Amino acid sequence: MAEIIDFPEQQKAGRHVVLVVDDEFLVRTVLSEILKDAGFYVLQAETANDAIAILEHPPQVDHVDLVFSDVKMPGMDGFELARWVNENKADMPVILASGYIGKTNMASGLRCAEILKKPFDFDAVIDKIRDTISRRQARLA
Repeated sequence: MAEIIDFPEQQKAGRHVVLVVDDEFLVRTVLSEILKDAGFYVLQAETANDAIAILEHPPQVDHVDLVFSDVKMPGMDGFELARWVNENKADMPVILASGYIGKTNMASGLRCAEILKKPFDFDAVIDKIRDTISRRQARLA
């Protein structure tokens, strides 16, 4: 029987760290792979509580550059996660993804949070993440 060996991914200097939060395994995994292929270092969380634990003590990295989260999740939703990020990681940008157009206006009251409508084009997601991180870096410079 063949054995699959998973080689640990090394974080390379200059790679931006994105935390992908989605309770749907397939969506989270596919998006993470696409972001890795685009040059990002990706951390994954299934729930908002898992995401908070990662943000408080990021594994294998010094910091997270951006949170990309689904809005509709069991327990704490994406808006609540974005509020937590705003209160605890004030300069960290959050991009929320939602298939519910009526909820997109809820992000307007959040600092450093933007909303992307589902279904989304992966190239548009990559461009939005790059643009958002670049704007944050320009603000902090």
